[in-house]
Amino acid sequence: MSGYKNFAIVGAGKIGSFIIRQLVTDKAAGTVNDVVVLTRQASLASVSDARTDQLSQGSKTTVDPATKLVPVDYSNKESIKSALTGVDVVISTIPGTAIDVQPGIAEAAKEVGVKLFVPSEFGGPTEGETEGYLGAKAKIQEQLKAIGIPYTLFYTGGFADYLWVP
Repeated sequence: MSGYKNFAIVGAGKIGSFIIRQLVTDKAAGTVNDVVVLTRQASLASVSDARTDQLSQGSKTTVDPATKLVPVDYSNKESIKSALTGVDVVISTIPGTAIDVQPGIAEAAKEVGVKLFVPSEFGGPTEGETEGYLGAKAKIQEQLKAIGIPYTLFYTGGFADYLWVP
């Protein structure tokens, strides 16, 4: 990711943990300067000395000490803007149950000069969808276009751990 040095990850769960791990590796190699992990303020209260964040699904994710763990009130744009100041790329890996916070994050990112926004679009294509969960994702793409923030969508296909659960 040439030119991008400062990253913020929203969501440190199943997908986010892998992205964080790679960015921390890149930081150790000198190709990334900062890795910021945004977390809900309520989650921060349960962070132990090992920097373990209790996620909404009930699983635990250890956040690497090489990251900056930043508590955010997702209902407060100023809180989000403060956390994203100086960030080049925001990567959202939030689950479907929290998809409604992405528009506020995108607006705050645009206002503080984030160069690229990656919405939580992992899975299959959603362009043109109008109903349900996929329709909500398509609306976020429309909003990203409307506010004029550059964005990238990653369609990874179905996740084997969801498709072939015994």
